[in-house]
Amino acid sequence: MDCLRCNTEIKFLKEYRFDSQDSNRGLFKAIFDIEEHLVFDIYVCPKCKKTEFIYKNNLSGLESMTDL
Repeated sequence: MDCLRCNTEIKFLKEYRFDSQDSNRGLFKAIFDIEEHLVFDIYVCPKCKKTEFIYKNNLSGLESMTDL
């Protein structure tokens, strides 16, 4: 993958996960406190330092707890 700013090949930095802030989770999810975890890969250009967050997938419920 190339940088959108300078066309240099970007390098993988790390995977980043965060919890969604969905306030309308429904009764089942609220009772069991199940939230979605959104997963992004972070890439950085070594030349211009532009950072790209590439959406990878989302994990929900018990899937996310087994990956931690």
